[in-house]
Amino acid sequence: MISDQLYLIGIKMSKQVFKFILVLGLMCLLLIQPAYAVIRESEIPPDIILYKSIQTWRDQSKNPWQLIFFKEIKGDNQPTINLRLVGFPDLFEFNHPQPLIIKIREDLTVQVPDVFTSDQEAFAPNMGQYNFKSIVDQLESNNFWLLELPLKDGELSRIKVPYFILEEWKKIIVQKASE
Repeated sequence: MISDQLYLIGIKMSKQVFKFILVLGLMCLLLIQPAYAVIRESEIPPDIILYKSIQTWRDQSKNPWQLIFFKEIKGDNQPTINLRLVGFPDLFEFNHPQPLIIKIREDLTVQVPDVFTSDQEAFAPNMGQYNFKSIVDQLESNNFWLLELPLKDGELSRIKVPYFILEEWKKIIVQKASE
């Protein structure tokens, strides 16, 4: 009889401990936020303000790429909004002036124009830069984007950009020079 009571007390305590651990675990999940990179602001004399996000992300073959999303405001001119992609030298070479292809969702694919079409010699061959001004309204951040990088010799590298990076890019887009 006493052993039965101790057994029932043990079950009740086990259920209470389990519930406590479950509630504690759920609270931790709610409080954890994804890691965001810092949006950097730079002032370049005489009157240029630059907002940028720099991330390192891997393609489908696990090769690292640097993703630099930036907005440049020159005085009273319209800002430029660009994505610069940088791969390892001698390993990757962009096929300029090919556009960057972005699969935003299953039913929406866009082409982003290459900025380096007119002055290819001024940039490293492992670097591509694309003008995002025309697609900023399509910047959805509820999932991920698939970037298809146009490389030389018909190669294609794909990078999945997750929602939290897209959210950061949205913050850069709405930045004003006075903020």
